[in-house]
Amino acid sequence: MNGRMWLAIVFCSVGLLNASADEKTEINSMTRYVLEHEGLEREYFVFLPSSYDGLSGHPVAIFMHGYGGTATGTEAEVEQGLNFYAEKYGYVMVYPQGTWFMAGDSPETQWEVTSWNHISGGLDTGPDGPICETEYPRELCPPECGSCGKCGWVSCHDDIGFLRKLVGEISSGFKVDGDSVFVSGFSNGAMMTNRIACEASEMFAAAALVSGRLERGFECTPAKRLPLLQMNGGKDRTVPYDGSLSSGQYYYASTTAIAERWNSGEACATERSEWLSPTLAGEEVQCTIACADTDHPSIDCVWAEGNHRWPGTPDFRGSNGYCVTELQAESMPDQLICIPPDYTVDKWGSRLMFEFFDEHRGK
Repeated sequence: MNGRMWLAIVFCSVGLLNASADEKTEINSMTRYVLEHEGLEREYFVFLPSSYDGLSGHPVAIFMHGYGGTATGTEAEVEQGLNFYAEKYGYVMVYPQGTWFMAGDSPETQWEVTSWNHISGGLDTGPDGPICETEYPRELCPPECGSCGKCGWVSCHDDIGFLRKLVGEISSGFKVDGDSVFVSGFSNGAMMTNRIACEASEMFAAAALVSGRLERGFECTPAKRLPLLQMNGGKDRTVPYDGSLSSGQYYYASTTAIAERWNSGEACATERSEWLSPTLAGEEVQCTIACADTDHPSIDCVWAEGNHRWPGTPDFRGSNGYCVTELQAESMPDQLICIPPDYTVDKWGSRLMFEFFDEHRGK
């Protein structure tokens, strides 16, 4: 593969997805790849839709797992089969894996702590005051950080550099549309999405944040104006959408503050209006939009009854992504094997994300 540091390891078995009671769609498997960054072997997983022929450029969606989760576990248990929607919309999906270490006092209690370094998650205070109101457990401090201070809780590895390199590898290794590369994530993965979209906006066409944002005071403005979609649960106390103190005693920026800073300096940034989508018909979801008449709208959706889970899923399943599929079991042997995705449930959050991306392809 032209000297790249990629290694295709194995393929998962092909599965059947129940698109509806009377329709079945065959879905391709994912492939594991690795690349080296700053002396670390970093893995990621790629899904190619059946429409991929290596000739025409396909849109790409990069998706990052949450804290404690894994690349394959998030696809299986958090989103419950995001590849089904990637197949439907014709997207190349890329699932990078955050770094991890083993925490716990004994073999019986040890677990793999995974995270993304979105920078502000390693600080104690910011422009708007303290990041947290309690000291984070010292045994959960990533060893590469040395000291995590009072509030630090994420990796100290260079994830911004890793993601930049990853986008370059995907662009050179696959036939993709370079103007239609999207970035998204859940929880800590959404925080990383927030950060990389601001730090490397020139690489992306739009960003989607699901149940996660940067800490208060660290709202940012991408150099290249990008469309933004936020989806959050109204009852989420892990990362509250309104900026209030979380159940873990942390302060995260409100979705409103994120949206306003995202288009900072634009007159439209604070002019919000109601936004409707056919995808949300019959759902208890309220959305607003700012900069609606521009090529960089900011949509903010709150699912009234939702908590810290994927939008549209009826409840938590399994370990909520704290697991791996067989494809990732060798590299993360201490993780449980995931429950297979529940393809019988239509997730409006997945549909909304891909429709949002589709609206901004090639822009």
